[in-house]
Amino acid sequence: MGRIIATPTAGSCGIIPGVFVSTQERFGWTDDRMVEALFAAGAIGYVIANQSFISGAEGGCQAEVGSAVGMAAGALTELRGGTPEQAVHAVGLALKNSLGLICDPVGGLVEIPCIVRNGFGAVTALAAADMALAGVRSVIPSDEVIGVMKDIGAAMPEAHRETAKGGLAQTPTGKAILSDLRKKGGRS
Repeated sequence: MGRIIATPTAGSCGIIPGVFVSTQERFGWTDDRMVEALFAAGAIGYVIANQSFISGAEGGCQAEVGSAVGMAAGALTELRGGTPEQAVHAVGLALKNSLGLICDPVGGLVEIPCIVRNGFGAVTALAAADMALAGVRSVIPSDEVIGVMKDIGAAMPEAHRETAKGGLAQTPTGKAILSDLRKKGGRS
């Protein structure tokens, strides 16, 4: 399949490829068409990164997974023949669904919960694109949603921003996994 790029981050790197590979198989799009869609996703990511956060360390999982979901939703809408306005609505719909999501990697690794969140994020991107193409509009404009994501991320306690000091990482099972990793010489 070529190279996998952490787009926009390692913790969210399965969302855009998951959406793109599955829809390319479904619709039969050429690789050149998919490259154009990557440019659209990149442009959306550029806007988000310059108005808010894309890293879990800065803005929680809403920034990391949320950004990728918005990027995939907007690019997929464009791929499926949607207008630029519909693509922007898809971004807003997708991002709103991720607001407030904390970044709580167990043991500091992306295996728990990020991998599962990537799967759910891909489904959210597909749904947001379908909704935008069906005429559903984001009542709150995407730029405002991005601004709110920044505000929420800035207000989020540090323990919930990729520190592994809060959320799932602090459950008894999360702590046991970290302990096992340390015993095996893994990352702490």
